[in-house]
Amino acid sequence: MRTSATTTLLITLLLPVAAGAQVLGAVRVTGIEGEALDNVRKSLSLLRLDDAGRAALEEPRLAYLLRRVPDEVSTALQPYGFYAAGADIAVERKGGTANVTITVKPGEPVRVDALALHLEGEALRDESIRASLATFPLHTGALLDHAAYERGKLAIQRALLARGYFDAEMERHAVEVTRTRNAARIDLAWNSGIRYHFGETQIEGSHIRRSLLEKTVPYRQGEPYEQDSLLQLHQRLTELDYFGYIDVRPDTEQAQGDEVPIAVSVAPGKRSVYTAGLSMGTDSGAGAQFGLERRWVNDRGHKFAAHLDWAQRRKSLGAEYRIPAFAWAEGWYAFGANRREEESTVMTTRITELVASRSGRWRGWNLAVAAHARLEDFEIGDRQARRSGTAQVGETRLIYPAASAQRIIADHPMYPSRGFSLRGEFKVGASALGSDVSFGQFLFDAKLIRSLGQDNRFLFRGQLGRTFTDQLQALPPSLRFFAGGDRSIRGYRYQHVGPRLDDVPTGGKNLLIGSAEYERMFTPTWGAAAFVDAGNAFNEINEGASVGAGLGLRWRSPVGMVRVDIAKGFDDNAGFELHINIGPDL
Repeated sequence: MRTSATTTLLITLLLPVAAGAQVLGAVRVTGIEGEALDNVRKSLSLLRLDDAGRAALEEPRLAYLLRRVPDEVSTALQPYGFYAAGADIAVERKGGTANVTITVKPGEPVRVDALALHLEGEALRDESIRASLATFPLHTGALLDHAAYERGKLAIQRALLARGYFDAEMERHAVEVTRTRNAARIDLAWNSGIRYHFGETQIEGSHIRRSLLEKTVPYRQGEPYEQDSLLQLHQRLTELDYFGYIDVRPDTEQAQGDEVPIAVSVAPGKRSVYTAGLSMGTDSGAGAQFGLERRWVNDRGHKFAAHLDWAQRRKSLGAEYRIPAFAWAEGWYAFGANRREEESTVMTTRITELVASRSGRWRGWNLAVAAHARLEDFEIGDRQARRSGTAQVGETRLIYPAASAQRIIADHPMYPSRGFSLRGEFKVGASALGSDVSFGQFLFDAKLIRSLGQDNRFLFRGQLGRTFTDQLQALPPSLRFFAGGDRSIRGYRYQHVGPRLDDVPTGGKNLLIGSAEYERMFTPTWGAAAFVDAGNAFNEINEGASVGAGLGLRWRSPVGMVRVDIAKGFDDNAGFELHINIGPDL
């Protein structure tokens, strides 16, 4: 960096003569604020004294440190464009204590008078690199900010490397400051050299077949180098969940001609993962969960998982075998079997199911198609009716295809301040497929989170479902719509909102639910919420809506948000309900 002209620093010392040691008291710095103030305070020798030095400061040493203040202030402010800074210093003595006030006078700032960004080599024709030059943070007339200058240089250098200009060199980088005019000239020049292309991808350390891992490579040999492609490759290898260590980088030392080989180093992760945990839900009761995952069964990358969920009013046991798939979207073929039992105050269901599915990710969406073979037997009625044998009893065999799509966008996986989720599911069954009931059904679910400031969030939720069938009574409860509960309309018991027979909810063809919630965090982990939920499960559109409202306690625990809500339904027969729920917001 070259500078010209000189700067006069104005110093006023109000320093009465005193003998002996002085205790350095308060040191105040005024006249500036923000990052500039922080940098000045870090630069002052007066403020770098330890406690012993402050307590036994001899008069000559104090005078010397005060004489250094103007130069230290000037040096500290230059990175922010102030090259003509001055400082007034006042010392006030009370007894043996010296209190110092430093009034900073930044002066006129230096502004960019001329900016020249030069580029030579193949990158001159690269629109992406030219766009990086166009976004350089300083421009003619801007305040000379050295931090922004360095960020701009680094951004261009990174852009060159990200596009494969590994031989790029900075030929000139000069900032000339003329203090008499408070003006700066910036001159930067790069020679990019050639742009490299992808060479051979070399994979080392893998226990999975190379032919499978090659399908995760998003580029072809000979294509122009893009760092984003390597990030995508790293992400794909991570999502396969085979490896405990993954490193993907261009091996520039082995480059031949204009091709650079890509070195992929991996190491196996832990093969078997065991999980155990406790669960608690108002609807399901207390329970325990156990799981086993075999992250690879063989060198073809197959996976196996099994789970057991045993709660007071919900039990499930299942197993799934997965095979990686890459045909139309990266995902999995899966084959599963499960047994589920669920009991509530209005029904008991027992489901045995086989599922074959194909899942994949496409443009941010998680997509899946599946074939279900399900046998469900059920009893609809309260506990007394089930004990007396007067409950509605049925057994239904269903064979049906289903399709689903889901997308989640959030700025934090556990506690987002902004985000949304969308989910849609469609099922269709017919006697021609072997089902006892012909039906079609869709269900849409949407959630939205927005923040106001750091501690306030608004959460909105909506559900819309519709079933097309003339055999509703034969349709099992798991495919009917019910409302009420901690994830539905709070203020009502689980599955207690909807069409009734002998005052017992039987489920409906349609579902419409909306919810609005305001949350305020009083500490980083504790907060409260107020909410209103409304909706219904219904057969006819004129059946009205049930509304519930309440207050809740929020705890941001290490495993997710814990919600304890007390709500009151507005219907005549509704009382206060306690709802407890644990899990992510989206």
